[in-house]
Amino acid sequence: MRRPLEKIVVSEAGGGKAVTKRLGELLMDRGVLSAEDLKRALVIQRSRGLPLGETLVAEEMVSRKDVLETLSDKLGVPFIDLDRSYGDPLVLDIIPKEKAFELKVIPLYLVEKQLTVALPDPENLAKLSELHFLTGKQVLPVLALAQDLERHIEEYYGELDPASEDAAITFENETGDEVEGVQLDELSEDRPAVRLVNLIIARAIQERASDIHIEPQASSLQVRFRIDGSLQLQPFVVPASAVAVVISRVKILSQMDISERRIPQDGKVQVTYRGNAVDVRVSTLPTIHGEKAVLRLLEKDRQDFSLETIGLSRVIQKRWKNLLARHEGIVLVTGPTGSGKTSTLYATLKHIHRPEVNIITLEDPVEYELPGICQSQVNEKANYSFATGLRSILRQDPDVILVGEIRDVETAHIAVQAALTGHLVLATLHTNDAPSAIARLVDMGVPRFLLSTSLLGVLAQRLVRRGCPDCIRPVEPSDDELEVFGGWLNSGLPFEEGAGCDHCRDIGYKGRVGVHELISVDDDVRRQIVDNASEREYQEALQRAGYIRMWWDGLSKVQDRSTTFRELAHKITPDIPEGLACTSQAEEPVGVSK
Repeated sequence: MRRPLEKIVVSEAGGGKAVTKRLGELLMDRGVLSAEDLKRALVIQRSRGLPLGETLVAEEMVSRKDVLETLSDKLGVPFIDLDRSYGDPLVLDIIPKEKAFELKVIPLYLVEKQLTVALPDPENLAKLSELHFLTGKQVLPVLALAQDLERHIEEYYGELDPASEDAAITFENETGDEVEGVQLDELSEDRPAVRLVNLIIARAIQERASDIHIEPQASSLQVRFRIDGSLQLQPFVVPASAVAVVISRVKILSQMDISERRIPQDGKVQVTYRGNAVDVRVSTLPTIHGEKAVLRLLEKDRQDFSLETIGLSRVIQKRWKNLLARHEGIVLVTGPTGSGKTSTLYATLKHIHRPEVNIITLEDPVEYELPGICQSQVNEKANYSFATGLRSILRQDPDVILVGEIRDVETAHIAVQAALTGHLVLATLHTNDAPSAIARLVDMGVPRFLLSTSLLGVLAQRLVRRGCPDCIRPVEPSDDELEVFGGWLNSGLPFEEGAGCDHCRDIGYKGRVGVHELISVDDDVRRQIVDNASEREYQEALQRAGYIRMWWDGLSKVQDRSTTFRELAHKITPDIPEGLACTSQAEEPVGVSK
């Protein structure tokens, strides 16, 4: 079998003489590779025995796209980046698994009698002839890197060796029993649908997606991943005829009633993929084109929570730690769904956890397991709610209690009583900013005098995307942006965007960082709460206590290039006082000084 392309025959300009021009020379001709990098890559290639193109991509000397485009241009064959594109899993069986591994090929699409196949050597006529004989179809070759093919053949087909567990994807229910791959007669012969669901979940885990949206449309099935807080359409090709069986497969895995399609359902399953354990919470919803499923992915073994890494500025972090040093009272983390409240609370628990401190949590659900901490999960079906669970926890001699969410007046009252009887209570609340948390608790029926006595502080937050450090560069703002934000830009804040590269999947953003605002409740703020002060008096008291809106904390992250101006303005309502004069809760002033 021929190895992937390392040299290509091209014609010299102005002459008919054919010469052998190697891939490295072609990349140099395109201006994307220097002679020095080529020499270094050749040394690495000889030591590793890999094709030059894969060596260049692995060493980040050129992008995968540059290599594929160069080979594609000279061969006159289209290319596919398997890390960003998908074939149709429903046509995989047209080439047996063993043959796909042997030939290093993936069938992508079947249109009538034309089969599009990804392979590393599209000029290999012997291989093309074998594929034509094997499938009985006209084979249309598409170029892909050999290394990508090897990885994605395993992803599409599964491991060739059934005993191998490294790349296998398995599913377990709540009791730890493995969920059977097929439990329906209608699915027994539909292995492609089973494989498709496995592939969707596996790719979402690889992409570190937080949610998978599987949505039936009029003529197809749409799949979207939420990555870094933004939904991204995935190029899965799924015909409308496969929608019902795909959704049924999801419902089987999550222990739902597959015969009931008229009402929403909830379920869950534990997935193990390449050694990573992931809890999947599944919700279905009837729509006019069929049932939609949303799968939330929670990595059970994630342990990268810390107050130093979630984005707290040094000033806010110091004030936050001072609040946590108290032994009794309520500390709230607020923000909309998906704003990172749970991560902040887990980082907080890791900070205060010591053998002599009894920490008990009550969550819905337990998203991540924290060693050494007693974590409990509500179960509404068994009448184990936040309120009933909190009463039981108070009989467990706790020092610190985490309440996943204060949803109702009963839970709020019990949390306040716990704080007044010598416990440090951490909880979340759904409000848009920190001051609104106080008004929300009052509206829920918590007496003002009890709230003023028990509340220690409120941290509000949002998550904004980080600009990709490998491709971020200055850009020109639009006229509308100049009109609104010109003062900030004139004050020296950078206006940048990610151009898109291999590291960020051409999105321009990679990862997220928190933006925060913090209220520390002092005696002055307590008086305003008890006296039901006016909005102006209340805001003045908060400012005297050190409260500054999260917009200013966000500006400090724009200044240090943690995020971009456009991303910040998209997620947080700008606060632009006269003269643009203010100081963020970070260490340095942002904007024009007074």
